[in-house]
Amino acid sequence: MQLKFSLSSLLLFHVLMGFSQEQTATQEQNELITDETHLEEVVLVDSRFEIKRSQSGKIVIKITEKELRDYQGRSLSELLQTYGGINLIGSRSPAGQNLSFSIRGGRNDQVLILIDGIRVSDPSRISNDFDFNLLNLADIVSIEIVKGAASTLYGSSASTGVVNITTKKSSEKFAVNLGSTLGTQQAANTTFNKISYLSNFATFSGAKDSFQYKLSLGSQNIYGLSSVAVGTEIDPFIQTNFGFQLGRKGKHLDWNLTFNKDHSDTSFDNVFGTVSDNNSTLVTDLERFSLNTTYTYNKGSLHAVLGIQNTDRVFAGGYNQTLKGSNLALDVFNKYIIKERFYSVLGYAYQSTSYAGAPSNSQNDVYLNFVYLSATGFNFNVGSRMNNHDTYGSHFTYSVNPSYSIRLANEDRLKIVSSISSAFIPPSSYQLYDFYSGNLDLNPEENTTLELGAEWTSGTRARTSLVFFKRSEDPTLIYDFSTYRYGNSEERVTYSGIEFEYKNKLFDAVDLRMNYTYNETESGNLINLPKHAFGTILDYDLSPATHLNTSFQYIGSRTGLSTTALDAYTLVDAKLSQQFKNRKITAFFIIANIFDTTYVEIENFSTQGRNFRLGVNLSF
Repeated sequence: MQLKFSLSSLLLFHVLMGFSQEQTATQEQNELITDETHLEEVVLVDSRFEIKRSQSGKIVIKITEKELRDYQGRSLSELLQTYGGINLIGSRSPAGQNLSFSIRGGRNDQVLILIDGIRVSDPSRISNDFDFNLLNLADIVSIEIVKGAASTLYGSSASTGVVNITTKKSSEKFAVNLGSTLGTQQAANTTFNKISYLSNFATFSGAKDSFQYKLSLGSQNIYGLSSVAVGTEIDPFIQTNFGFQLGRKGKHLDWNLTFNKDHSDTSFDNVFGTVSDNNSTLVTDLERFSLNTTYTYNKGSLHAVLGIQNTDRVFAGGYNQTLKGSNLALDVFNKYIIKERFYSVLGYAYQSTSYAGAPSNSQNDVYLNFVYLSATGFNFNVGSRMNNHDTYGSHFTYSVNPSYSIRLANEDRLKIVSSISSAFIPPSSYQLYDFYSGNLDLNPEENTTLELGAEWTSGTRARTSLVFFKRSEDPTLIYDFSTYRYGNSEERVTYSGIEFEYKNKLFDAVDLRMNYTYNETESGNLINLPKHAFGTILDYDLSPATHLNTSFQYIGSRTGLSTTALDAYTLVDAKLSQQFKNRKITAFFIIANIFDTTYVEIENFSTQGRNFRLGVNLSF
């Protein structure tokens, strides 16, 4: 009761202070983010305020609408894999399998996934992960990724990074977007090239007065690839999705209501013990509901974000089990401009998770964050959070993130970043209660992350960044292969590494992006994670309506689940797109894995060889 009273008092104080001011938050922020015209993206995810990239204390990845459009026809997981420090294990394995998503060597449950600011997770999966392949690139307007700890603002799941996906909103006039892609889906060194991949989507959106609406439909039908590498039969993946948005923009109050339903039917094989084809199936029904409201007042805004996700997963075949999971997340926070260049966020977060009939876990958090952006280039982002878990009690976490931005000659700029942050990670419902591998004696994980880096922006064309990080976990959550159950490490585990990013507009029509990542560990392991990874993306506008996208990706040697050494491999892809009718129609052709490389992402699982895709998108 005292906690609730204190929070209410603080929120009321923030609001009342805002009403006493004369100038609006929007006005001050616009002045702040528009005073430069050169390469200076606006980022949101690391502070919840729209600030210039040079003022952010992090090296933020921002994937723009143009980059997303240039990559359409491929999966979101494949796109994310092209950025340094990010590793999706299984992005080119058969569709419908669990993807292991990692930032800086961390686990799935150490990365927070947000869709339009709404937390998404699936408690019925191993690590509360989210299947990126459920999302269509055509329905996404931008993606922001902050690497490193962000737990003070976003909670336990954000200890190694946050991925914030922003979907397209409804248009002011009635609009229709249609798309279809077909192609092959086969392993390397196979001779047949039959059509075995079909994907379709449709969106309808518009507005009437202050109300906005959007309806989306989509489907995937994928055949032609066995789940296991030794398999002879195919394991199809069939997925359908439906979603709608309804919102209203008012003078002070905005709200947006979203509902999504996904249904998928996947065949998979036995990969435990004797690897074989066994025609097991997994049927998944997933429902997501969210409500996002914003009340804007002088000097600030009050936000309430509610997300509910229910999942029903049925395994049949060699592995029979029915799993139901639900996740409810509520985040109420107040953004307040104390004075020019001095911002604050005060919030309360509640999350409740249930899994397969087991007792639910809940957490109540209170957090406070300050951002100071000086006129001299010294910027400061500091925050704290009190995590209150119903089983593991109270845990205090903090973040101190100073940075310094120096304006150089010829419009160049150098930004120095540094941070120290802590995080609290309770075991997931799956890790606690799963019949086969759960362990009720698990202890929560606490970790500390150090980060030091620099970002150099050269005029309006080039940007280079170099970051060193080190994360210490004690005790870390592990999977014990001797007992086939989850457990805790007996000693402190550290992960460290270096990330290099380079982006350059070589010519008016040519963009180059390169990255290199090095990962290292002490007392831990890098299962399925390479020590060395390198990637290059080249975008070439052959004409105003013709675009060529090529990618080169090197994944170094790794250790598999059974401690088997997995060889390094290189993949090369290409996409050619052509626009027609005032860019209302876009046709594209994709060649994935041009050199038909044989490689392993996950031990015993198949991967895709050379494949072709042909597609068309229409907007009217």
